[in-house]
Amino acid sequence: MLSSREEYQIMYNSEEKLWWYKILHEKILNEIVIKFGQNRNVKILDAGCGTGGLMSFLMKQGYNNIEGFDFSEDAVSFCKERKLKVQQIDLTSFDSEFVDSSFDIIINNDVLYQFEDEIIIKAIKNLEKKLKPSGIMISNNNAFDIFYGTHDIAVGGLQRFTKADFEKYLKQTELKINSYSYWSLFLSPLILSVRLLQQLQLKFNMIRENEIRSDVSVPGNFVNKTLYSIVKLEERIFRNGGFGSSLFLVMIKK
Repeated sequence: MLSSREEYQIMYNSEEKLWWYKILHEKILNEIVIKFGQNRNVKILDAGCGTGGLMSFLMKQGYNNIEGFDFSEDAVSFCKERKLKVQQIDLTSFDSEFVDSSFDIIINNDVLYQFEDEIIIKAIKNLEKKLKPSGIMISNNNAFDIFYGTHDIAVGGLQRFTKADFEKYLKQTELKINSYSYWSLFLSPLILSVRLLQQLQLKFNMIRENEIRSDVSVPGNFVNKTLYSIVKLEERIFRNGGFGSSLFLVMIKK
């Protein structure tokens, strides 16, 4: 979870502009269309919705049967500014929530890294209970330990993942991985060089704890558009990337 309202403000200001968010939101929309075609009435839950950027994006595409929740009071307050249907709920004690509801699509982006494996399995099981048969769960997560850096500290990240981790988690559920991709491969050398430098700075106490910030910020327009174009090119060339700082998963309920 982000550590301050300031970080949520940065997220709120970035979600509709930053290349990374735009790519992620388009990935999610593409998977929804692949599964449900042009049906805009599917019922969607954004579990860990942050400041609501994805929900706003999907609503602009015509998906109005959507609601969300987040643990953070700050995140929920930003969602309210966007006039979204959002509640403050703890993902780790989700059993008693949405008792009479079930969803075609559950989205859980960049939340699970905050927890140990036991809690992650519990959270996935709880979400699975709210998913309709043949429904899909979409989840983006930070990938590969080598990419660990100050961003992980800023957002309270305890771990990074590979596809094998989720295969292990899903053994205790009725979910299976339908598709996956690592991204962004082409930007990995740049991201990795920054993160390795951060790891060195952290090791030798060259960064003060109160100076640690997440990587969420919108660069200049030219750089932002260039980074977006690079990742879109990567998507056209590779189906699952093979390597990257993020892991995008689509899971289906058996």
